[in-house]
Amino acid sequence: MSFVKIIYDKTSYDYDNADSIAMAILGLFLASDVGCGSEINTWPSFKDWALNDSLGTCLSGNITCLEKEDDNILLTNLYSEEKIPTILTISRQQFLKLFDDWEEKVCKLKPKEVTITYDNDEFVIETKD
Repeated sequence: MSFVKIIYDKTSYDYDNADSIAMAILGLFLASDVGCGSEINTWPSFKDWALNDSLGTCLSGNITCLEKEDDNILLTNLYSEEKIPTILTISRQQFLKLFDDWEEKVCKLKPKEVTITYDNDEFVIETKD
């Protein structure tokens, strides 16, 4: 099982730690590029992009690059210092579920701590106050 931890820091969510580079990419994407509430709040455009193939195959935020490949979304760190950058591959279905869960469990409830685990090809968001 892999994990990433994101914490609420007074006004926004910040990446805290992860057990792998791939999960760190996910945490940075959600905390920095997607955000919640009064932040830039670009999550609908990322979600719309994932749902609509006519919006192109590539998209980037401030930290991550997203690419559609078949029925998957590939996330990479725009500023990776790795010789071969780590790619996090998420099925489009799991990507969309993550957005729905992020909105319902994180943006609406504003928990102090968010942990996302990946096990058996499924991402699960757990929260703590």
